Amino acid sequence: MSRSLHTDPYPLRAARRVAAPRRRRGDEPRVTRRSVRPEPAARVEVRVCPPRPGFSHPAGADDITALLAFFGPAVVYGLRRIELRQSVGGDRAGLKVAGLKVPGIVVLFEQPDPPWILSGRWTDDSARRLRRAGAHVHTSAAGTRVEWPAGTLRDFMLFDGLMHEIGHHMLQRARGKHSVPAMRTADHERRADAFAASCRRAWNTWTTGVATW
Repeated sequence: MSRSLHTDPYPLRAARRVAAPRRRRGDEPRVTRRSVRPEPAARVEVRVCPPRPGFSHPAGADDITALLAFFGPAVVYGLRRIELRQSVGGDRAGLKVAGLKVPGIVVLFEQPDPPWILSGRWTDDSARRLRRAGAHVHTSAAGTRVEWPAGTLRDFMLFDGLMHEIGHHMLQRARGKHSVPAMRTADHERRADAFAASCRRAWNTWTTGVATW
C-alpha cells in the first residue's frame, strides 16, 4: 500500500530527514514502505570550550563522534550540535553533568579531575547511579569520595550524560514537541534513563561482547 512518508516509523523518518535536512516536508513523496532505505548519518558538530584548571572533559569530540556514528540517524535526527562547556558558577562539590537546550543542543559540562571530594552525604539513589557507572563511592560523616577507574568517567559522560539527554531529545522529536515537555518530568526522566541504559548495553556488547547492567 502506498502511503505518505510522514507516517513512517521514527527511525526511518529520522534516517531520511538526516540525509536531506533542507527538503520541504511537503515535497516528500508517496512511496511504498519497501522503497525506503536507510541513509548515512550526518556528522553532528561538536564545540569544545577548554576546561578550567583542575577540570577536564572526560569524553572528547572523537569519543562523541564515534558513539553517534555507531547509533546512527535515529539519535542524530534533529540534533544541531553537542557543546563541551565549563560549569559556569559551579564548584568542585557540584555534579552538573549534562543538559538539553531545546531544540537540539546537548551540553556536556566539565568535571573535576578525580578523585572527587564532595561535601555532605549523598542519597542512596545518587550513589547507586555512580556505582552503576563503575565509580567507587566512599561515604562518611565528613563527606563523599568518588574514584573513577580507567575509562569509567568517560563512559559516565557518554551514557549518563550524552545519551540520557539525547533520550530526552528523541522523546520531544517523536511527539512533535519542540518547546513544551512531551510528558511529565518523572516519566521523561525514566524513559531517558532506560534509553541511556539500553545504549550502554548495545555499546558494551559491540565493543567487548559482554553486556552490562
